Amino acid sequence: MLVSCLTKCPLIYMRLLFSLVLLFITFQSLEAKKVGEKYTVKTKGITIGNLDWQVKLEKDAYTTIIKLKNEGPLSLIYKFKGYYEASGTIKNDILVSEKYIQEWKTKNKERNINLIFKNNKIINLKIQPEEKELARINFLELEGYSDPLTSFLNIFFNSFDSKTIDGRRVYVLSPNKNNDYTKVLIKNYINIWADHNKNDLEYLEIFQNPNEDLPYKINIKFKGSVFTIKRL
Repeated sequence: MLVSCLTKCPLIYMRLLFSLVLLFITFQSLEAKKVGEKYTVKTKGITIGNLDWQVKLEKDAYTTIIKLKNEGPLSLIYKFKGYYEASGTIKNDILVSEKYIQEWKTKNKERNINLIFKNNKIINLKIQPEEKELARINFLELEGYSDPLTSFLNIFFNSFDSKTIDGRRVYVLSPNKNNDYTKVLIKNYINIWADHNKNDLEYLEIFQNPNEDLPYKINIKFKGSVFTIKRL
């Protein structure tokens, strides 16, 4: 069952999950600092990948990088590698996107996405290989949107909904903080390059210890399965 799921829908959930959901941070304030952690990625008790996550905050700018790679027994039949980077400015404790890079590679497929923002608007979007479909929305008219990594940073800095574009979809990330964790819902989901707006990602759960900069665990509910990202 697990092997079947991974071979039938890896690109769908991997790109969505890891380009959308792997950045959660709860610094007490936006003070200058640099932190990093390493994580393992599991589903149904089986390790499928490892993740390296770096976040750098400066006085008025930020950069965050995630490196993802396959690991574990399924690596023999399914290999993947991901690189994600977001950078921008900090204004009044709000992170403002300027640049987003996503590079995703498997044995049979590669996809690169580059997003450029200026004055809270998207001014350039490049996807390689190029999309053959026409865009269903005019993303150049969108205003107040962030890349997915910046959106999740802002959720925890400011606890408000964040409008997001990842190059292939637009949506709103909506957090709800409980006593032990934060649950994030995906709302107003729209595919840019397809007629349907089907979204199999149900929700995210982020677990964080007090006085720690980065979460120790993230649960991702997708198509009835739970994927867990846990700090080593």
